[in-house]
Amino acid sequence: MGSSVDGITMLANLASGLQGAFIHLAFTLGILFAVTGAAGYLARQSWLARKAPGQAASGGNMVAWILLCGGLAGLDQLIGAAGRQLGWQVSFDAISYVSVGTFGQGAVAANALLTLLRMVGVWFCLTGVMLWRRSQKDGHTGLSAGNDVNSGTVKFTIGVMMVCSPYLLNAIQTSLGIH
Repeated sequence: MGSSVDGITMLANLASGLQGAFIHLAFTLGILFAVTGAAGYLARQSWLARKAPGQAASGGNMVAWILLCGGLAGLDQLIGAAGRQLGWQVSFDAISYVSVGTFGQGAVAANALLTLLRMVGVWFCLTGVMLWRRSQKDGHTGLSAGNDVNSGTVKFTIGVMMVCSPYLLNAIQTSLGIH
């Protein structure tokens, strides 16, 4: 008779298998989007300066675009800095928040879900910074650019909270007097 794998073991294997790969993919895509975005933006500004003098972007807009591309390239440092602002230590490893000795297989499932939540948080941070960068594109009205900045900030903040979920859970427990 073959050995069967239960749902909790499958969830734990899924979390451990996907977590590192998807976080690495998000950071790699951030670098790719940063390099292609900066190169494309600078090429367009160079073309505009030659083709139609006076139509190139302002220096501040150019600096903002380059800084946002730098934020994409260093997404892990950006997430780490945001976590440190809240007093949390950021890690991209698997989470072992719930004690397996005390809670058994339930702890394995909870830790796997928290690990998957951390992975999703990195993607939220990536999309948040992408929205910040999109707000700088030509053709945006003040309203649509402001909406992109607000949406990006909300996504980035939620992403940092997902990445730092053990610290967030400790803070919630402390504030409720449970911990």
